[in-house]
Amino acid sequence: MLPEVWAAIDREDWGEARERLEADPDLLASRAGQMAWGYVLAHTGDHAGAREVYGRLRQAHAGDPWEHIAVHQLGMVERLAGEHQAALRLFGEERALIGALPQTKQPFKRAVNGYKIVVCHLALGEGDQARAALEDALADAHTADDPMTLGCLHRARGELAAYGGDRGEARAAYQEAAIFFREAEDDRAAAEVEARAASLVG
Repeated sequence: MLPEVWAAIDREDWGEARERLEADPDLLASRAGQMAWGYVLAHTGDHAGAREVYGRLRQAHAGDPWEHIAVHQLGMVERLAGEHQAALRLFGEERALIGALPQTKQPFKRAVNGYKIVVCHLALGEGDQARAALEDALADAHTADDPMTLGCLHRARGELAAYGGDRGEARAAYQEAAIFFREAEDDRAAAEVEARAASLVG
């Protein structure tokens, strides 16, 4: 049932995702079910409900290697709620928790964390901070060799360039993001950044 829930989430069919979770009480009560439930709540505007879900998960996993995931999700909720300073504080907490994980696991997790930090700084109009975070995150993503994260980061590079008025750099970044998204088999994300690149021609 869980794969069907996430398939519905990927389609942004929040109603189906909610129905599938509610139809399976055992799944809903599990950690995996609660992760999905919080995601649905966050993306349908119930930020208070999502905070409660992920706060509870963080409390349950305080001090263990999984805690940073709950903190990451709490940061996502604040970002979706438009509370970007609060999100940055949580992503900072997550980064500290990642530092306690085995070294081999850190580059990928830091890259994902760094992407969220870039997005928050961009939302706050903090171009210099976004640029610094982006450079660090790109280095980690290349070390981790993760095409999905690289796609997200090059998309953010495009947004940063567009924010600074550099249409050529933005277009190149979006085109590079599309290559990585195709490699990650996310055709929807690839098409989206290709459309952004096309809109900057001329």
